[in-house]
Amino acid sequence: MRRIARRAIIGLVAAVLVVAIALLAGQSSTGASPGAASIALEDFRFTPNRLDAKVKVPLSVRLTNQGTEQHDLNFPSLHMPSLQGVESVLAPGETRMVTLEFDQPGTHTFSCTLPGHAAAGMTGAVYVSQ
Repeated sequence: MRRIARRAIIGLVAAVLVVAIALLAGQSSTGASPGAASIALEDFRFTPNRLDAKVKVPLSVRLTNQGTEQHDLNFPSLHMPSLQGVESVLAPGETRMVTLEFDQPGTHTFSCTLPGHAAAGMTGAVYVSQ
């Protein structure tokens, strides 16, 4: 009887581990599917404030303003002509999709450009790899 119970417990633990590994392997660093991410614009922060992307692979980002005032997401990347002018201003409660495509690897910062918001910590970055 003990032998059967022991085998059942070992089988159950193995099954749980297989499911956990499968779930973790299917997630990207943002918890979204590859090529997609979500950012909540809250009062004086982006959540998450870090995204990962690949060069020349479009990244669809769902922006949702969960704050009590207007916010924006702006890429001031002067060295990335394709990102110049990428800015989305959202009213409280508004959601918008933007698609980004990076020409080169590196750290590409973004911020909220409303007065005082970036200084209060409303900044982030996309880490782009080959």
